[in-house]
Amino acid sequence: MGRSRVIRCSVLVLSLAALAGCGGSTGSRPAVRASPAVFLPSTAAALSPALYMSLTSSSSLFAIRASQLAAERSTDAHTRSAAQAIIRDQTGVASQLSLAGRRVDLLPSATLPSDLDAELERLRMSTDFDSDYRRSVGGALSRSFEAHRAFAQGGSSPTLRPVAKMAAPVTKKNLDSLKR
Repeated sequence: MGRSRVIRCSVLVLSLAALAGCGGSTGSRPAVRASPAVFLPSTAAALSPALYMSLTSSSSLFAIRASQLAAERSTDAHTRSAAQAIIRDQTGVASQLSLAGRRVDLLPSATLPSDLDAELERLRMSTDFDSDYRRSVGGALSRSFEAHRAFAQGGSSPTLRPVAKMAAPVTKKNLDSLKR
């Protein structure tokens, strides 16, 4: 794949991600939106190792922090159980990303990007927590799953591909647990 196509695909992914974060809230409570999956098969396969690490590690970190909040705030036993599993599983995914990232000089950030930090704050303020949690974390895990799946199939880093292969089914399992 040519460098210009990779750059165009990366710009497309980032542009769609920025657009997904746009939009106002309605009513008096903060809106918690499910961000649409922004990966198309052709663009997902073009993820650079750095973009793959950034997207997946920030999604895991968001899912962990939101699930810690769910473990405290949720009124639904199933949601609390799913949150505990997500914390456990995504902590494992994050650990593997960090370990592999060290080998390719791509350490994941310990802080959330501003859009996910704002999403976590909206979730903290939610008056319909369980529904908003499922929608918000489901969106993050969906994007992460697509990135893991695509990178496992066609990623350019032989060090990160095995992590993506391990993380894709784990993330899919977490995503499915939110839909029950």
